[in-house]
Amino acid sequence: MANKRSILLRGTPEVSETGAATEAIKPGYLVKGVSNIAKQTGTTGSVPNAVALERDELGRGIDDTYRSYAGAAAYAVGDRVKVAVFKSGEEAVGYVASGQNIVEDDLLQSAGDGTYAEGSTKPIARAMETLGAVVVETALRVQFL
Repeated sequence: MANKRSILLRGTPEVSETGAATEAIKPGYLVKGVSNIAKQTGTTGSVPNAVALERDELGRGIDDTYRSYAGAAAYAVGDRVKVAVFKSGEEAVGYVASGQNIVEDDLLQSAGDGTYAEGSTKPIARAMETLGAVVVETALRVQFL
C-alpha cells in the first residue's frame, strides 16, 4: 500500500522551486518545465523523472485527506511548484490513470496527463505494488528506471 503522506519514499532527488504552475497540479504528478510548470503531456518520447512534491514544510499532504491547513493539496495557477527530479532506483508515489490494470513490476510510462500508464515504449518507472484494475486515479509506489 502506498504511503499517502509523502511523494518521496526513497532517495535524494534534485529539488527545485523556481517554476510557477500554469495549471492545477497534484503532488505526485509527472511535470515538465523550468520556469513554467505543467503536467507532463509527453507519452512516447523520453520524459524526465520530474515529479511535483507536496509542501510538507507547510504541513501540506499529497491530498485533501491529510491536510492540516485550509485549502486543497494541489498547486493552483501561479503557485511555486516544488519539483523533484528522480534518479534510477529512487522511489516515489505517483498516480495511475483509470483504465489501467497494474501488477507489481509492470513497466510504466507517462500517460500524457501527469499520471502513469502501463507501457514499454519509453518506460520511466516500474510498479512497486499490485493495484489490479484501476477505475479512478489511484496512488501507486513507483521505482524510477
